[in-house]
Amino acid sequence: MKWFLKISLFVTIGVFLRLSLMMSSYQKEIANRVEISSPVTSWRRAVEGVTLDLMSLSPYSGHTFHESPIFLHLYKYLITNVNQFIDKVFVLVDIITALILSLVCYKQLSYSVILEEQRMTKTVKKEDVKRLAIDKNQITDLSIRVAVIYLLSPYSLLSCVGQSTSVFTNFLMASTLLTTTLQMRLISIALLALLSLQSFYPIMMIVAIAMIIEHNRCLNNKSKDNNPQEVNYCSSNVKRSIISSILLFFIFFGAFILLSYRLMENNFQFIESTFGFLWTVPDLTPTIGIFWYFFTEMFDHFRDFFLWTFQINAFIYVIPLAITLRKNPYFLSFILLILLSLFKPYPTVSDFAIYTALLPQWTHLFSHMKQGLIITCMFISCSVLAPILWHLWIIMGTANSNFYFGVTLAYNTAQIFLITDLLFAFVKREYYIKNGVKTETDGKLSRLELVF
Repeated sequence: MKWFLKISLFVTIGVFLRLSLMMSSYQKEIANRVEISSPVTSWRRAVEGVTLDLMSLSPYSGHTFHESPIFLHLYKYLITNVNQFIDKVFVLVDIITALILSLVCYKQLSYSVILEEQRMTKTVKKEDVKRLAIDKNQITDLSIRVAVIYLLSPYSLLSCVGQSTSVFTNFLMASTLLTTTLQMRLISIALLALLSLQSFYPIMMIVAIAMIIEHNRCLNNKSKDNNPQEVNYCSSNVKRSIISSILLFFIFFGAFILLSYRLMENNFQFIESTFGFLWTVPDLTPTIGIFWYFFTEMFDHFRDFFLWTFQINAFIYVIPLAITLRKNPYFLSFILLILLSLFKPYPTVSDFAIYTALLPQWTHLFSHMKQGLIITCMFISCSVLAPILWHLWIIMGTANSNFYFGVTLAYNTAQIFLITDLLFAFVKREYYIKNGVKTETDGKLSRLELVF
């Protein structure tokens, strides 16, 4: 009952903050911020797309609307039927997203505790278990913390107030993670296909989804059999799970493409304005990503080479990460969320908000990280400097694009540091679990270094 009161309190605060800012004079200014609304996620562009559709004009004939026809018709329904409650719809979806993320954390930590209890009894001394184990008594508190962070995070808060359509994609991503954890393969893959139709890059999550489903199925089977075998080694059908999930994904994806084709009155024009727009990056409006500045300065005859080099980076790490993190597909999905934010051509702070909310799930890795303070300071300084340097560049005219790009470069560097530091902490902890804890004479954990 205590946890319910905590959640209710913070949900109330989250709703109050969102509605207060939406009704304030700052709402339009927030909605126009490039950190919050990109050319793909701007609600103003969505309204323009719906307006063109209502006038029997194609919203995909120009460079206005770049979301899927399914979402176009969702926005059309909202605008024509509940336009006076649009702000409440955004708030409701954002609050539900926070609660879903909290449940994802709770379920995944519950599975992880069962798995690690089996592993540590073989290699880790009882007195060292506290240093490495996930405290099962803290699972509820950690899951509540996930919801609280998302509800009160300025990044998710401002995305909701600015009515960025990324609020809906975050909801879909959270729902995908939850249904995957609950082993609802059909629903989770259908949601991922819909999400990929909207912004394409979540397609990289399919491997992690297949691995999580197979991992949880195996864990449940071993728990029923009371078999002490390590669950993360027992999944002999993971390859079959990945192949079947990929085939199922493309069936759903193809079905959504055909549905979009029918919604646009037998016209495939939307593909060029959605996928084509993301692949070719023709709009170089400044964002918090790494694409816009490079391709503004790029010579045209080098553009295609560097464009596809950048695009490949979004997917090239999936296979090596899947192999390295095969024992913990939950962590794989979390790292892929950070990669999504890093390599998308039009990222916003809402991409940052969803994975930072899930950070409490990995508090057992924090003691093994080395750069936590540096990364935190980089994110805070970038959050403060970005609007200041944008004002100096665009409003005052006393700075230039290099100032703002410097902040975005620092922001993305911080994300890279976060990925590498988390991966090192994960590998270090796995070493201790497998080989036992080794300490120095002063009682501290032995220092481990990666050797190349």
